[in-house]
Amino acid sequence: MKVLLPLILICIGILLVAGCSGPIFTPAPTPTPSPTPTPLPTPEPVPPLGLEPQPTSVVPPYQRVVVQVTKNTVAIDPWVSVLFAGGAGQSAVRVMTATIVRSDGLTETKATLYPEIGTTILLSGTTHTDRVIVNMTYTNGAMYTVKDERVPFQSPNT
Repeated sequence: MKVLLPLILICIGILLVAGCSGPIFTPAPTPTPSPTPTPLPTPEPVPPLGLEPQPTSVVPPYQRVVVQVTKNTVAIDPWVSVLFAGGAGQSAVRVMTATIVRSDGLTETKATLYPEIGTTILLSGTTHTDRVIVNMTYTNGAMYTVKDERVPFQSPNT
């Protein structure tokens, strides 16, 4: 047994050295054609979203949902709340996306997956009138604009 172990180790060592001592083969480089750059299509400018609401989608009755949009009346933090309130199609909604077009021209978009009743998206608003667009994407891939409205700032002092 004492002799067998060193013999096995010597045989393994010889096999390793024999496998590593062969001639090094370097394949000849194959010429690769240089790719010709294809011109990228010029993207068409996307017009900025304005403050004027557009018509909403006609949602089938079995997919209708209710969304409430409100604006905070505190001037130092005029956030806009988009609340998912449920409806006949609530179990089929995959994504609720809310976009605000602020009166200063900035836009912000936030989304939530599989909203439940009470799910809220908060967006940064202004102390002027902003526009809010709410889209629903359903599990069947359909997307509907369910709300597109102007949200004015109403000070509690007026």
